Amino acid sequence: MKRKVALTLALLLAAALAAGCAAGEDKPSAQLPNPVEEVNGPEAFLPLGTAIDAPQNAEDVSYAIISDTVAQVEFTLDGNGYTYRAAKGEGDISGVSGLFNVGTLNVNWEFEGKGVSAVVKTAETGGRLATWEEAGISYSLWTESAVSDDVISSLVLKLVVQQGLADPEDTPAPFAPVDFLEARTAQADLNGDGALETVNLVTTTDEYGWEHNTLNVTTADGTVYELQVGEEAWLLEIQWVTVLQLIDLDPDDGMLEVVLSGDYASSDYITLICRFDGTQILIAGSEDLISGETYSGIYGEFEGAENGIVTISDAVDVLGTWWGTRRYALSTEGAFVFSPVEGELWQRADGAAEDPQTWADEEFGRALRTKAELPVTLDGEGETVLPAGTKLLITASDNSSIARFVLEDGRTGTIAFVRDTTDWVTRINGIEESEYFEVLPYAG
Repeated sequence: MKRKVALTLALLLAAALAAGCAAGEDKPSAQLPNPVEEVNGPEAFLPLGTAIDAPQNAEDVSYAIISDTVAQVEFTLDGNGYTYRAAKGEGDISGVSGLFNVGTLNVNWEFEGKGVSAVVKTAETGGRLATWEEAGISYSLWTESAVSDDVISSLVLKLVVQQGLADPEDTPAPFAPVDFLEARTAQADLNGDGALETVNLVTTTDEYGWEHNTLNVTTADGTVYELQVGEEAWLLEIQWVTVLQLIDLDPDDGMLEVVLSGDYASSDYITLICRFDGTQILIAGSEDLISGETYSGIYGEFEGAENGIVTISDAVDVLGTWWGTRRYALSTEGAFVFSPVEGELWQRADGAAEDPQTWADEEFGRALRTKAELPVTLDGEGETVLPAGTKLLITASDNSSIARFVLEDGRTGTIAFVRDTTDWVTRINGIEESEYFEVLPYAG
């Protein structure tokens, strides 16, 4: 990769590499403590909080996870075999022990205040071991081959640059969502303590055939934590679980989130977004704009998350029932609470606005037909009334006071309404909504 900056390489021999040796009698080798789990590629390292891979032009590449915490890549480059490892935390993770010369080689890299310093030891047999730390992660590179100073230092710098450390515009790959709906269990560092936790979805069925779910987190020392919901047991009575994922809403907080989403029955969806803080499992709340209260969970089905924003889909009961999506953002005040993204509405998600058949009589039920003059605000035209017999399609709403629409001729506008939450009656200009439309197709 072309660089606009020069990398500074300082090769310092602290002492003659051939002089003396460290204590120990075994021939150096990269030990593989159990358990060792072979994996298919570097994406499997993301739950560990690391992202390493073999350098370009490497051959015979293989990937493994050691003791659930250490990422390992083995490869051959220019005929020499290497073992490359990374893990959160400090300390030597190389697993290499034996006889080493006293002298060390320092490989230093600096750029705009950032720096990495690798220490290279030489085994009596000629093998080379490089270790370094950066951003809370320990790295090691071992080869049994007697490669030269230039070869080992060049490779170390290549791996450092590959990690994105040489260019501040390069950032580690974002955490890829982990879907464990089928397995019902997954391992990851949920709370950023450097150790893997195991999360399980446990489902039981009562004597009436009704399913009850809970989330359990087991820490590295075997302690089991269960999601506690108290009087809100109904939150966990999802009958059809549709989403079970690990996601990372905020890469800077060191924590992962567990998403449990599904249908109670009759398309009544709930999304539970949970965190494990090391002492308990927490459920995120959501702000209800109609009542002004905060509830546990988010009503609707989880569709995905990007840049800390969660997308939810659900049935929207505004001038009929239609399926929509809305984006929710996590509170910036530190509370584990989601609120609709400011200025955004529920957006119709059935594609009806782009379907020419929406306006056909046989498709009536998506487009509404007025039976009385309807007060509206047309974009670019201001306040007016639509005559009886006008067809319109609801395209968006805040679910509390306004609904956006499109007319058959493409014009768009807004309908203002007031919702009486006591008897759940919706009024437009003081008149019940049913007085304005031939049919309002509400579901449920």
